[in-house]
Amino acid sequence: MKIREVNENKKQFIALLLLADEQENMIDHYLEKGTMYVLEDGNVKAECVVTDKDNGILEIKNIAVDPQNQGQGYGKALIDFLVSKYADEYSILQVGTGDSPLTVPFYEKCGFVRSHNIPNFFTDNYDHPIYECGVQLIDMVYLQRYL
Repeated sequence: MKIREVNENKKQFIALLLLADEQENMIDHYLEKGTMYVLEDGNVKAECVVTDKDNGILEIKNIAVDPQNQGQGYGKALIDFLVSKYADEYSILQVGTGDSPLTVPFYEKCGFVRSHNIPNFFTDNYDHPIYECGVQLIDMVYLQRYL
């Protein structure tokens, strides 16, 4: 397994990016200013994009694992990589996600705790309703992990 930084042609991974953020113009807001990593294990299994939010906070803007490879530890491996790589530069690793029974427990298993919510984020910023596990995503839930 190898994790590498991607500096050019980040949109080549658009299929993975859209798994975590299903509206491309929202991805465009952070993709070029963010730092992208891909995890390869034979081929690309997962990706993530992080941005500097100032005040010692590094934010995961996008993290996704290829559906055929989910549940095999690739997402956790990316988070462990970020924690290790950025522990000396940042004090908090943060992620915003929908209040979903799929994603929130994953982040909690990775050591994140709920921090705050942004009400109506998904209904205000996306041009269509977004559902995950049959639940409509309305509020953005922020979780943080101290580094």
